[in-house]
Amino acid sequence: MTLAGELENYVQHFAPCCIVRSMPDTGSQRKSTDGNYARFIGLGFTFILLLGVLTAGGFFIDRMLGTLPLFLLLGLGIGFAGSLYYVYLALKEFG
Repeated sequence: MTLAGELENYVQHFAPCCIVRSMPDTGSQRKSTDGNYARFIGLGFTFILLLGVLTAGGFFIDRMLGTLPLFLLLGLGIGFAGSLYYVYLALKEFG
């Protein structure tokens, strides 16, 4: 028997109570999330998209009407409020 085989035999028979695992078992943590990370990524993208679309829409309305900061700020405010409301509803549904 080789030295590695003897060491493995010793560990299996005499040292199972003394083995300390240095890494936590992440397999159970991954299974418990059930893919919720994808929901949060989608939530972030939706937040940014809503905010960006309404702000850009306000900017283009300002350029057409010649009232530069008015609709840009309205679009930014409404986009931010709408995005926060969307996040609130999504997290409320999430539990």
